[in-house]
Amino acid sequence: MKSEDNNKSTGLKILLKMVELYLATCPLVLTGNPSSQQMLQEKRQVIAALWHSALIYTLYHFRNNPAAVMVSASADGEWVARVLSLWGQIPVRGSRLKGGLNAIKDMTRLLNEGFLSAGIVADGATGPACIAQKGPVILARNTGIPIVPTGFAAKPAFYFHSWDRMVLPWPFSRIAMVYGPPILVPHEAKGKELEKFRHLLEKELNKATIKARRIIKSKGPR
Repeated sequence: MKSEDNNKSTGLKILLKMVELYLATCPLVLTGNPSSQQMLQEKRQVIAALWHSALIYTLYHFRNNPAAVMVSASADGEWVARVLSLWGQIPVRGSRLKGGLNAIKDMTRLLNEGFLSAGIVADGATGPACIAQKGPVILARNTGIPIVPTGFAAKPAFYFHSWDRMVLPWPFSRIAMVYGPPILVPHEAKGKELEKFRHLLEKELNKATIKARRIIKSKGPR
């Protein structure tokens, strides 16, 4: 059994290196809010939020930024967790429908230790697509760490026929990443106030995504 696990780990490492080489062929245009860019460049603590459709490239983009990353508790999420571990990240298993509250508590503890940033898919593991859940704003409220909304686009690209229309760039695709303005959630935010910040996050994620598409003249999924 141990030998089989070692073989799987070796195979995943080889596959991951191939993915890195593949995505490295894609020229990147990186832009956005200056404060957000500075925080990420300096590797200060942030909560990077993204849409599920941008997961493949965004995980690659932030692979050198140590972070606690919420990953679905499903069987599919196991592969994502293994990839993140190989990139030196800390996967925290949970989703809106399974273990989400415990995952937020675990991430809060890790972030409060002061060493890590966080990555979280704002529309969760099952959607609806491009509708922000409360998890990121609760995490920001509990830690005092700002959320940085991230937008992504690729052209040309393959769009999976899934609920999120997951984006897979082709080799040598043009990539645009846009960092939205940081969102600070007050520690006392609850109820309607918390909903206001959830809506703001959703708005900024969509704005960043639209801006990324405009930069490379992508029409997105059709």
